[in-house]
Amino acid sequence: MNWYVVDKDYINYLTQFDSRVGYVEYGDRLKLHVGIILTIAEFNYYVPISSAKPKHKRMSNSIDFHKLQDESDGYLYAVLNINNMIPVPDNCLTQLKYNNIEAFRPFNNKKEKTNYIYLLQKEKHLIDKVQDTLQQKAIKLYQKCIDKPDSSLALRCCSFKILEEKCKLYSNI
Repeated sequence: MNWYVVDKDYINYLTQFDSRVGYVEYGDRLKLHVGIILTIAEFNYYVPISSAKPKHKRMSNSIDFHKLQDESDGYLYAVLNINNMIPVPDNCLTQLKYNNIEAFRPFNNKKEKTNYIYLLQKEKHLIDKVQDTLQQKAIKLYQKCIDKPDSSLALRCCSFKILEEKCKLYSNI
């Protein structure tokens, strides 16, 4: 899987219809997405990555949540909130390339940039190791939310069918 930057205008558009769609703009930084986590019909889904917080250490991996944790030392790098995966049209994506990273995030110096790239490489390595598991979780999660839209699980997930409709409309604009 690769790193992607999702167009912030598209994200803002989606948030009009589903408040669970995560923001991507944090000051002068943009949140990254990992994908493709799932393909349903013509829709490619991407999942946002979030920095690890103290509460995440107590949480367990589940169908809609996955920790990116180094098995050798237990260090928790980040988390994937699979429940917040969204369909994104190709024209609203930019694949992140390390040599062009400054287009999406400023750095105070070369060392800060190097450290951030190293972090992304480590996180990508952890993601690649569990890629199949992540994709299986995404498929199961999607299906459970479609089958039981009023379940507690579905209520903490993005409204996939609504987002697919809005994705299709956005693509046609």
